[in-house]
Amino acid sequence: MLNYNSEADLLYSAPQLFRQGGVFTTLIMVDNASRPESVMHIRAWLKNWRPDAVIGTKSEIDLWVNDHHEEAREQGRVYFITHHENRGYSAGNNIGIRLADALGTDAVLIANPDMRIEDPLYLARLTESLFADDTNCVAASRILGLDGEDQNPLREPSFWEELFWHRFYLSKFLKPISYILPIAGTVPVRVPKVSGCCLLVRMSFLRETAYLDEDVFLYCEEPILAARVRKAGGHIVFDPSLSAVHAHVRSEKGNSSRRMLTFIKSRRYYLQRYSGYGRLRLMLLHVSYLLLVALHSIKMRLGRSR
Repeated sequence: MLNYNSEADLLYSAPQLFRQGGVFTTLIMVDNASRPESVMHIRAWLKNWRPDAVIGTKSEIDLWVNDHHEEAREQGRVYFITHHENRGYSAGNNIGIRLADALGTDAVLIANPDMRIEDPLYLARLTESLFADDTNCVAASRILGLDGEDQNPLREPSFWEELFWHRFYLSKFLKPISYILPIAGTVPVRVPKVSGCCLLVRMSFLRETAYLDEDVFLYCEEPILAARVRKAGGHIVFDPSLSAVHAHVRSEKGNSSRRMLTFIKSRRYYLQRYSGYGRLRLMLLHVSYLLLVALHSIKMRLGRSR
């Protein structure tokens, strides 16, 4: 679990994961350079909730694991890794994934702090879906928003949908495009992509692909992971019989244009490295996104001038 100023959510969701039964678990929380008060809050909470939790920087915890080989791998061990630099979502998660790999885990559940997992056998059942086939690299469940709408599984936009992003601004007048794939029944099925807010990843796949791609700070982690799974000849499996709630509340704070510019940077990286598009399509998308960058840059300047 990766924390960035999300201590209120973390303190609610971490005990839910700790209570997961039917599998041998370790709970690893990583702080991604949050506010000092956020880290202090978590530290104080851990002293009461799990006084045996191992707390420290990555290097401090690595030393403790090396010196306490058997204790480090005990069922239910809790780690809290503090990190002084925020290098993004994937880089932060990789800190915890590398510790999990050193501990000898078979799979890693990557879960945002705002996930709500009430079923105490959720992880055990998701693990069964992941290891049901040797080619499965990722497993995920239904994800419901606070509005009750499905957020999983997903599909990538087509080339034409992405090229004509202008349609998004006309969605009030045109039928909205959905990127959620409707899945009927309760039998696990293979899907092209799943949300990154909660998914189980086979450790051998992560190890063979050098863990998560750290070249994007935020956004587009899901299509990048999906592309890496395809390149490895693996599959993503979706189990519709399981569900969790993504208690994400859209914030009105922050600059939406700045977030969009970050997304565009990540998306262009994905397209160039993973999409498999030829030179012509990449050039057309590049020009299209340059126009979107210009629009949001103007919007940001106008906002500052007010």
